[in-house]
Amino acid sequence: MRLVRYNPINELAFWGNAFNDSFFNTKPKTNESWYPAVDILNEKDDVVLNIELPGVKKENISINIEDRVLTIKGERKFENKEKKDSYLRKERSYGSFKRSFTLSDDVLIDEVNADFQDGVLKLTLKKDTAKEEVKQITIN
Repeated sequence: MRLVRYNPINELAFWGNAFNDSFFNTKPKTNESWYPAVDILNEKDDVVLNIELPGVKKENISINIEDRVLTIKGERKFENKEKKDSYLRKERSYGSFKRSFTLSDDVLIDEVNADFQDGVLKLTLKKDTAKEEVKQITIN
Protein backbone atom coordinates (compact mmCIF):
# COMPACT_ATOMS: atom_id res chain seq x y z
CA MET A 1 0.00 0.00 0.00
CA ARG A 2 1.27 3.46 -0.87
CA LEU A 3 0.93 6.24 1.70
CA VAL A 4 0.14 9.71 0.49
CA ARG A 5 0.78 12.76 2.61
CA TYR A 6 -2.35 14.84 3.30
CA ASN A 7 -2.37 18.15 1.47
CA PRO A 8 -5.28 20.53 2.27
CA ILE A 9 -4.65 22.47 -0.96
CA ASN A 10 -5.90 19.46 -2.95
CA GLU A 11 -9.27 19.64 -1.19
CA LEU A 12 -9.59 23.37 -1.86
CA ALA A 13 -8.96 22.76 -5.56
CA PHE A 14 -11.67 20.06 -5.62
CA TRP A 15 -14.32 22.25 -4.00
CA GLY A 16 -13.38 25.20 -6.19
CA ASN A 17 -14.04 23.13 -9.33
CA ALA A 18 -17.20 21.54 -7.93
CA PHE A 19 -19.12 24.82 -8.04
CA ASN A 20 -17.88 26.16 -11.38
CA ASP A 21 -20.71 24.46 -13.28
CA SER A 22 -24.06 26.11 -12.68
CA PHE A 23 -26.90 23.85 -11.46
CA PHE A 24 -29.30 25.46 -13.90
CA ASN A 25 -27.11 25.11 -16.99
CA THR A 26 -29.53 24.06 -19.75
CA LYS A 27 -27.21 24.48 -22.71
CA PRO A 28 -26.47 21.11 -24.36
CA LYS A 29 -22.86 20.11 -24.76
CA THR A 30 -22.28 20.12 -28.51
CA ASN A 31 -18.50 20.26 -28.62
CA GLU A 32 -16.49 17.52 -30.28
CA SER A 33 -14.63 16.60 -27.10
CA TRP A 34 -16.67 13.58 -26.10
CA TYR A 35 -15.59 10.07 -26.90
CA PRO A 36 -17.24 6.76 -26.07
CA ALA A 37 -15.90 4.36 -23.44
CA VAL A 38 -14.26 1.23 -24.85
CA ASP A 39 -13.51 -2.15 -23.28
CA ILE A 40 -10.87 -4.21 -25.11
CA LEU A 41 -10.63 -7.94 -24.48
CA ASN A 42 -7.63 -9.96 -25.62
CA GLU A 43 -8.96 -13.49 -26.11
CA LYS A 44 -7.12 -16.54 -27.44
CA ASP A 45 -8.42 -16.28 -31.04
CA ASP A 46 -9.92 -12.76 -31.10
CA VAL A 47 -9.56 -9.19 -29.97
CA VAL A 48 -12.98 -7.84 -28.93
CA LEU A 49 -13.86 -4.16 -28.56
CA ASN A 50 -17.09 -3.15 -26.81
CA ILE A 51 -17.80 0.53 -27.49
CA GLU A 52 -20.57 2.34 -25.59
CA LEU A 53 -22.64 4.41 -28.02
CA PRO A 54 -25.97 5.19 -26.32
CA GLY A 55 -28.19 7.43 -28.38
CA VAL A 56 -26.08 7.00 -31.52
CA LYS A 57 -27.90 5.63 -34.55
CA LYS A 58 -26.35 2.79 -36.54
CA GLU A 59 -26.31 4.86 -39.73
CA ASN A 60 -24.24 7.56 -37.96
CA ILE A 61 -21.33 5.17 -37.24
CA SER A 62 -18.33 4.65 -39.53
CA ILE A 63 -15.65 1.98 -39.03
CA ASN A 64 -12.50 1.68 -41.13
CA ILE A 65 -8.98 0.27 -41.02
CA GLU A 66 -6.12 2.07 -42.73
CA ASP A 67 -2.41 1.32 -42.22
CA ARG A 68 -3.31 -1.05 -39.33
CA VAL A 69 -5.21 1.71 -37.51
CA LEU A 70 -8.84 0.96 -36.62
CA THR A 71 -10.94 4.14 -36.53
CA ILE A 72 -14.51 4.43 -35.25
CA LYS A 73 -16.26 7.72 -36.06
CA GLY A 74 -19.80 8.84 -35.49
CA GLU A 75 -22.15 11.46 -34.25
CA ARG A 76 -24.80 11.73 -31.56
CA LYS A 77 -27.21 14.39 -32.73
CA PHE A 78 -29.07 16.69 -30.37
CA GLU A 79 -32.80 16.26 -30.79
CA ASN A 80 -34.67 19.26 -29.51
CA LYS A 81 -38.15 17.73 -29.27
CA GLU A 82 -38.73 18.68 -25.65
CA LYS A 83 -39.31 22.13 -24.25
CA LYS A 84 -36.10 23.97 -23.46
CA ASP A 85 -37.67 25.56 -20.41
CA SER A 86 -38.37 22.25 -18.67
CA TYR A 87 -34.69 21.21 -18.30
CA LEU A 88 -32.90 21.91 -15.05
CA ARG A 89 -29.64 20.43 -16.26
CA LYS A 90 -28.17 18.74 -19.34
CA GLU A 91 -25.04 16.63 -18.96
CA ARG A 92 -25.10 14.39 -22.02
CA SER A 93 -22.65 15.32 -24.74
CA TYR A 94 -23.61 15.67 -28.38
CA GLY A 95 -21.67 16.02 -31.58
CA SER A 96 -19.01 14.04 -33.36
CA PHE A 97 -16.59 11.54 -31.86
CA LYS A 98 -13.57 9.64 -33.14
CA ARG A 99 -11.59 6.79 -31.55
CA SER A 100 -8.54 5.18 -33.15
CA PHE A 101 -6.60 2.06 -32.18
CA THR A 102 -3.36 0.70 -33.63
CA LEU A 103 -3.74 -3.00 -34.40
CA SER A 104 -1.01 -5.50 -33.64
CA ASP A 105 0.54 -7.57 -36.41
CA ASP A 106 -1.33 -10.74 -35.41
CA VAL A 107 -4.78 -9.20 -36.10
CA LEU A 108 -6.30 -10.16 -39.46
CA ILE A 109 -7.71 -6.92 -40.83
CA ASP A 110 -9.80 -8.78 -43.42
CA GLU A 111 -11.74 -10.67 -40.75
CA VAL A 112 -13.63 -8.12 -38.66
CA ASN A 113 -17.19 -8.60 -37.45
CA ALA A 114 -19.29 -5.64 -36.25
CA ASP A 115 -22.51 -5.95 -34.25
CA PHE A 116 -24.54 -3.04 -32.85
CA GLN A 117 -27.12 -3.84 -30.17
CA ASP A 118 -28.58 -1.94 -27.21
CA GLY A 119 -26.23 1.02 -27.69
CA VAL A 120 -23.07 -1.11 -27.67
CA LEU A 121 -20.93 -1.61 -30.78
CA LYS A 122 -19.09 -4.94 -30.57
CA LEU A 123 -16.13 -5.40 -32.92
CA THR A 124 -14.55 -8.85 -33.11
CA LEU A 125 -11.16 -8.96 -34.81
CA LYS A 126 -9.71 -12.39 -35.60
CA LYS A 127 -6.11 -13.17 -34.71
CA ASP A 128 -3.73 -15.11 -36.92
CA THR A 129 -3.36 -18.19 -34.74
CA ALA A 130 -1.06 -19.86 -37.28
CA LYS A 131 1.75 -17.59 -36.20
CA GLU A 132 4.16 -19.26 -33.84
CA GLU A 133 3.87 -18.40 -30.18
CA VAL A 134 6.89 -17.21 -28.22
CA LYS A 135 9.63 -19.78 -28.52
CA GLN A 136 11.79 -20.46 -25.49
CA ILE A 137 15.51 -20.88 -26.24
CA THR A 138 17.63 -22.89 -23.86
CA ILE A 139 21.20 -21.82 -23.18
CA ASN A 140 23.90 -24.49 -23.64
